[in-house]
Amino acid sequence: MKFYQKLDGGVHISAREYDVAYNTAITEGQLVKLSGGKVVSAAAAETGAVLGVAAENHSGVADALDPRANGVRLLVIDDPDAVFQCSVPQVTASSGSSTTLVFTAGQYFAADDFNGGYVKLVSKASGSTNTDEIGTVREITDYAVTASTSGTFTLPSGGTPNEGDVYAVFPPVGFAKGNLNTARDGVVLSASANLPLRVIGFDLAFDKINLMAKKHVFAVDA
Repeated sequence: MKFYQKLDGGVHISAREYDVAYNTAITEGQLVKLSGGKVVSAAAAETGAVLGVAAENHSGVADALDPRANGVRLLVIDDPDAVFQCSVPQVTASSGSSTTLVFTAGQYFAADDFNGGYVKLVSKASGSTNTDEIGTVREITDYAVTASTSGTFTLPSGGTPNEGDVYAVFPPVGFAKGNLNTARDGVVLSASANLPLRVIGFDLAFDKINLMAKKHVFAVDA
């Protein structure tokens, strides 16, 4: 995740140093929290309060070119009003129609969770007969869990998603579900925790979503 701006539109970054175990591996842009008074990575299915996003790398291994690599202090962007930007999550279609898109793992979400968001066609599977052009954006008018292993987006009429077609999913403002990715610097839709982050906007042109803390060590706890 990268700092984007503050909620009031300001662009000045507030970052402070916090204790970290010398051998803890943290990467710049990683969502972090406090545990035992020291900075650690947020969990994939994190639900607790976060501290912010790491503002530097900390490999936990001695580095002659970077004395802070295994130091005991770490810079963190800790402003509870900070807005962060990350890559939009993607899903792979399992089937669809001219007005629907079905994807696996959709069972983890609830009816209407994605209403008001958008999907954008990123790539087509080999042999796909989907008539939409790459980059086509369609609004999500409804969402429903339609099977034990899938969910369905209802969309305005358009091309039919084929199995293997990949779509970016821009969740609506207020969305706070999913999991963190392996690097803990973005959101994935392969599972659904009650994340301590919420979507506050997105950039359809550049495939980004904007997030800010829903639960923060210094302020918000909702």
